[in-house]
Amino acid sequence: MGDLYLDEPWVTIRWDEARQCVHTEWKAFANSAEFRAALMRALDAIRDKGSVRYLSDTRKVKVVVREDQTWANESWVPLLVAAGVKRFALVMAPTGLGKQTVQDVIDLVDNRGLLVRGFTSVDEARTWLAQAEGSSRSGSGDGQNRSSSS
Repeated sequence: MGDLYLDEPWVTIRWDEARQCVHTEWKAFANSAEFRAALMRALDAIRDKGSVRYLSDTRKVKVVVREDQTWANESWVPLLVAAGVKRFALVMAPTGLGKQTVQDVIDLVDNRGLLVRGFTSVDEARTWLAQAEGSSRSGSGDGQNRSSSS
């Protein structure tokens, strides 16, 4: 599947070689320190791979406290943009508090040189991410690169 960057009871972060994206799967509640450390580890993976795509599966997230939402928006997202990410796909639960929490994050983040969209399935998110121009900032192809080359 790809390189494993973090595997904890609350989150797994890996490089998806086939799809050329960093994939975070939130598995349970993470306290503030765990949440922030996981986002920073995902950023390490993005920088390491030169990824322009990030997928975060948040279907099992019930809540992200307001302070962590603010930190992610004000501190982490600018770092994500500076690292070169162009598309950020969030997979969310179809209903409930977790969906609203993730929607709040999407509303805060979009329009910063970063396209952020919410989905109810990983497959939908992957399809949308594949539409990003190029697979990485270095321009290596993944078979889904839609830019012309000669």
